[in-house]
Amino acid sequence: MTTERSWICLLLTVAVLGCQKAPRGADRVTAAPKDTSVGNPTTDSAAQTAAAFTQAFYDWYRRHDDRLETAVAERPALFGPELLAALKADITAQDQSPGEIVGIDWDPFTASQDPCDPYRVDRITRRGDTIFVAVRGLCTDAAPRPGPDVFAELHHTASGWVFVNFREPGDTNSLLDHLALLRQQREVNSTRGRH
Repeated sequence: MTTERSWICLLLTVAVLGCQKAPRGADRVTAAPKDTSVGNPTTDSAAQTAAAFTQAFYDWYRRHDDRLETAVAERPALFGPELLAALKADITAQDQSPGEIVGIDWDPFTASQDPCDPYRVDRITRRGDTIFVAVRGLCTDAAPRPGPDVFAELHHTASGWVFVNFREPGDTNSLLDHLALLRQQREVNSTRGRH
């Protein structure tokens, strides 16, 4: 009988507590924790100039129909040497294989096959000497996206800011990683073709 009485008391207590009004402010949604996977948030002057550099690039890129080939040909100084060489090699390989996909088949600067112009700087983070500028497509004909589309990775050089890599949220491989994997696949396919 005592056990039965304990259960009844417990159920009544739960019922009473469940009917109480929530404490003031408990219905507010708390902000999601900041994503620090690409560094810690920053707003210093270097980060601000990197963000302005990135926004200027995306504005120019939009005016040039979001064309990777155009950016590489007309603005090579905007890219670090490793990234520029890898992009040029990928473009050349694709040009030499019409009708086949042997290189990247998406726009690495917008992380899409169909750009979502206009693109705007979303936030800025830093890890060591690297500035990451999160960029988000505003898609004037679609619902807003929940987060950035791509992270532009920048270094400051003697001549100014350069893009050294691009990363998509949730993708463990960076643009340089994807370009290296595709280059390796082309080499394997080329070797198989000779035998």
